[in-house]
Amino acid sequence: MSDISVIGLGKMGAALATTLLESGRSVTVWNRSPDKAAALVEAGASLAASPEDAIAASEASIVCIKTHKTTTDLLKPLSGHLKGKTILDLSTGGAEEAIELVDMLTTAGALWHIGMINAYPSGIGKEETAILCAGPPEVWERWGDAIRTLGGASAHVGTEAAAIPGLFAAMFTARQGFMFGLIYGGAVCRKAGLPMEAFAAQVPVTLGMAGNYADLFMRTAPTQDYDDPGATVAVYLAALEDVLATFEGTGTTDAFPRLMRDITQRGVDEGYAAKELTALVEMLAGD
Repeated sequence: MSDISVIGLGKMGAALATTLLESGRSVTVWNRSPDKAAALVEAGASLAASPEDAIAASEASIVCIKTHKTTTDLLKPLSGHLKGKTILDLSTGGAEEAIELVDMLTTAGALWHIGMINAYPSGIGKEETAILCAGPPEVWERWGDAIRTLGGASAHVGTEAAAIPGLFAAMFTARQGFMFGLIYGGAVCRKAGLPMEAFAAQVPVTLGMAGNYADLFMRTAPTQDYDDPGATVAVYLAALEDVLATFEGTGTTDAFPRLMRDITQRGVDEGYAAKELTALVEMLAGD
């Protein structure tokens, strides 16, 4: 048997398999198009004739194909061969797809991890690269060293099937929320007659404030300690009312600031007025 199998040899899968080989592990590979395995076989990998053979060849298999649904579609017909095996799915997809995959694997008697690769293929094997994983702790205990070979900053962050899709959605929302804030900000400046250069020059100041907000979030949300606010939800509501009035007064599309105002107003209405703004996490999570 080999130490680990890799199923899916696109650029990312090939990088994973290459790094595992370079770490001294024996690797079995499979890809729908066998020609993509040629360089890996030359480097010492064993080529499986089918995904079933790849799974049989190793205690654990890394799957890196399109989505969790694609993984489910590939492995479900092989469910009779999954008992006692570990599937480390590094594909992408939403929470519902991840739950469906894990339900199928659990029913088949397999262990599992769902992972998210925070790097391009060129980053695989580097100390700063993180592959964030969720699944049973005993799987991380067994395979964490192999995963850290693929990314030195890798970590086990949760136990639920939906945890990694949830983390991706959270990170994407935070990053793109900042970008859309800049887009709406640019629009209201344009309407108000402010040169875009003047707004752009203030972006570094905004980035500094974003760092402060990150510190505030990390200090309050994990501990649910919202009772010593630097600025209350009610204070933010008053500021957002002023912001919205400017959007309305300049005739600027206001869906984004209106959403922020409406959520903050709801927080005041539901008893969060005197708390830190991050307390709205609890309100929204309770929906």
